[in-house]
Parts: sequence; structure tokens; C-alpha cells
Amino acid sequence: MSEPNILAVDVGTSEIKVALVSHAGEVRDCARSSIAVLHPQPGWAEQDPNAWWNAISAAARDLWASSNAAPENVSAVVFSCQMFGVVPVDATGKPLMNAMIWLDTRSREQAREITSGYPKVSGYGLPKLVKWLRATNGVPSLAGRDTISKFIWLRDEQPEIWNRTHKLLDVKDYLLMRCTGRGVTTYDLASGGWLFKTRKGDLGWSPEILRMLDLDTERLPEVVASTDIVGELSAGAASDLGLRAGTPVVAGAGDVPSCAVGSGAVQDGAVHIYLGTSSWVATHLDDRAVNPFAATGTLCAAEYGKYILIATQETAGASMEWVRKQILGDALDYDDINARVEACEPGAGGVFFFPWLMGERVPVDDAALRGGFVNLSLDHDRGHLLRAVFEGVAFNNRWALGVVEKLLGESVPEVRITGGGAQSDAWCQIMADVLGKRVERVAKPQFCGVRGAALIALRALGEIDHLDARSDLVEVTDTFEPNAETSELYTRRYASYLDFYKRNRSWFRELNEGRDPQTPDRDAPPKQM
Repeated sequence: MSEPNILAVDVGTSEIKVALVSHAGEVRDCARSSIAVLHPQPGWAEQDPNAWWNAISAAARDLWASSNAAPENVSAVVFSCQMFGVVPVDATGKPLMNAMIWLDTRSREQAREITSGYPKVSGYGLPKLVKWLRATNGVPSLAGRDTISKFIWLRDEQPEIWNRTHKLLDVKDYLLMRCTGRGVTTYDLASGGWLFKTRKGDLGWSPEILRMLDLDTERLPEVVASTDIVGELSAGAASDLGLRAGTPVVAGAGDVPSCAVGSGAVQDGAVHIYLGTSSWVATHLDDRAVNPFAATGTLCAAEYGKYILIATQETAGASMEWVRKQILGDALDYDDINARVEACEPGAGGVFFFPWLMGERVPVDDAALRGGFVNLSLDHDRGHLLRAVFEGVAFNNRWALGVVEKLLGESVPEVRITGGGAQSDAWCQIMADVLGKRVERVAKPQFCGVRGAALIALRALGEIDHLDARSDLVEVTDTFEPNAETSELYTRRYASYLDFYKRNRSWFRELNEGRDPQTPDRDAPPKQM
């Protein structure tokens, strides 16, 4: 008889992975399918929820076609998904429009309106700021990236859709409903929407915040733990996934809590960095922590009663993919890119790259920022540009890590690194040199999301007592030590990186907010389903 596996599904921004993970945490087989991000208006970023399911189903078919494992030996289904999207669905679970995903900033005007007031502190009305921090341990992004401002945009700008909305779901929530018929969310996603009380022992939707925004809980889903079994796989969903109906479906978690578990950095204060389409620095804590002026704080973690501190960077791998496609015209694959980066001298010949292609969230919440190359000359070639991108993303991670370390109250000696970008030896070494810390790469870093989701499912099945007790299930395969001479160079260049932001932030704001490119044409409605 075949050994049992977890079917773990990782829904990213540009790709979906469907994997079989053993009960020992080993990723045995995986299939992938790409998904498109739609930009119908400036500042809008949408995906079709049906496209998620179609991509998952296609990847599942490919998985079973290539795997020797038996579908009947799948013991549970679990999801790890991009966070902070909004999918309004009707009473039958049908999406009423395309999802507004985490990159979408169309609700920036609403974000500023709901957080306004006097006296003003860093753009926030002080009385509202205090209310949010007391209840939720955070505050909505002024850039309009959070679910709360997207809810308000939907209510104010699309009342017809709002009136038909039965539940407001995140990406993972929609997929759980597609599998089981239940409209639920998990504590990590609820706590990141800034409508949810997060104090230990007092979790739940906040009546005070809801009253302030003239919202109620009618359209908000039931909140469950990531390690809860939501229900059984329906016959239709089972057919699409090639599984038996009745297979347990575990609530799962968003990509950040899942990757934190899949990185093995599960002890309090152990830090992991994710390098994917976006990037983040994260660590588990036993209690809440926040720096609202750097858009960094804690959400509820996958393990009930724990917290995860997150500092998120908007575009990391997306910056490299943009350069590869738009500047280089797909002329290089990633083996070529890594070879050119390794051949280029540290410092990229003086070229800087600023990875703010969709604005930035941490450590500055500034939607007006824009990225690009600086200090170019005719002497520079592709290798300089590519290395500058790797270095620019690393500098932004150093900036975010500094915020995390201040909240921890100490400097961390090493970080785990995960995500697709961590497959690059060159990028891992640059991260070590820029951070000045040992970087530990886990086995199959591109699969940390499905691995973490599977471990969450094993916790739900009772095979793991506590998620921070089984870090031994995640193997570190490579270690990158910082080079002292290169780290000294990068420390000087990092100071220049910060200086560029300080000198130009007002210019970006005048240039981009003056014409307000993020504000959509209100006469152009979103695609309805």
C-alpha cells in the first residue's frame, strides 16, 4: 500500500503549485500552472477566481499523470495562498467580479478617508490610529492595499455588487468554499484586515471598528483556526482534483504563515526571508508587536495563540521578471542571469536599482514611490543591470530586517531563506553580504509554501502536537557566510540607497500624486462574473 500524502496547493500571484507532501514533510511530487494578473486600470490588479480553480485543476491532472502515488492515499487537502485579496460572492458561492488582489491600490482614496482626522500623525488621524492599534495591533495601509479599504471601495463605488454580496472572501477562503461549501476565513487573514481584535484571549471581529466604518458582520465569514478541518471535499471538487469525495479539507493559512512553518524558522525570534514575486521578513512571537509608522506588525500565526511579525516588500522577483521580459526581451533564462550576476563585480559597477515598481509598503508605506535604475553609463552592460536588481532587492530586505530587529530588541545572527529566488546561489550570497549575516537555505526553497501548508494539515490530523516542535522536518541544505570586504562595500552603498529615498520621496509624491495615477476611472466598472 502506498504511503499517505497531503495534497497541498500554493496559490501565488503568478503561479500555482499542487504538490504531494509526505507525512514526514518531504515534497514528493509537484505540478505547476501559471495565472495572469490583470491591470484594467492604473493601480488595479485583478485575477479571475475561476482561473485559480482551473489552474489548480490543470496542475492536479498533470500531477497525477506524472506521479506514482495513488490519489486514494491522500489524507487531506490544504491551501497556502496569497493574502489580502477580496472576492465578493453571492449566496451560492459564485464570484460577483474579479478578485482585487494584494497588489491592487484602487482604494487608496478610501484608505486615506477612513484613517483621516486631527491631530494628524504620519498621515493618520490620531484618535482613529489609537482605536486601531488598541483593537487590531495595526492600522490600514494608506496605499489602499488592505482588504478593509477594498471593502469600502466596493460599498461606495459598486453598490450593485455590494448589495448582492453574501460573503467577502480572501483567496484561500474562496477556494475552501469551492471545496466544501463553507464560507470561512482563518485568524491570520482576519487579523490582517484591520477589522479583527487580536489581543490574546480576546479574538473576534471588532464592534468598535465596525461601527466607526458603518460596517457589520453580515458579509464577514466565520473565523476558524488554520489547523481546523473545515469539512469534506465535495463530489464536484473531488472530480476536478482527481481525489475521492469526502477527503478532509484543512483550513490552511496565507502564504506568509505557511512559509514561516515551511522554512523551519518556527521558534520565537527565528527569522526567515521569502524571495518570490514579493518578499518579506518574518518571525514568530508569543505576543503582539507593532511599528505603525513602518507598516510592520503582527498577525495571528498558523499555530493558534501565536503571532507572526511581518515586514513585506511589494516587488522582489517581480522586479527581475520585469527586467527579463521588458528590458531584455526574454533573451536570458535564469541560468544565464545567475551566471552574469556572479561574473559581475559587487556593487554592479556603481548602478543602483530601486525595486519600487508598485510603490512600497515596508518600511515606508508610500504608493507614490517608483522604481528604476540610477547611475547608468555607457560602460554598463546586462550583467551590471541584473546584479543591481539582486542587490536592490537585498537592500530593501536589509531595510525591512532593521525594523523587525528593533521590534525584537536584538540583532539576529542568521536568517533562513525561502522562495523561488532562493534557488539562486548568487542571490543568496548577495543577501548574506548585504545583511552581514549567515543565510541558511532550506531544501527545495521554492516549495516552502506547500511544505508549510502540509505541516499545518498534519497538525490538524493530530500527527504533530505543535508546529514549533517539529523544525526537524525542514532540512537546511546550504549555508552562505558574509564576505567581510563585500559586506563593508554594501554597507556604504546601503547608506546611499537610503539617502536616495530621503532626497527623492517628495519628488515622487509630487510627480505621481499630482496626477494621481492610482485613481481609476470611476465610470469603468470592474468585470462582473
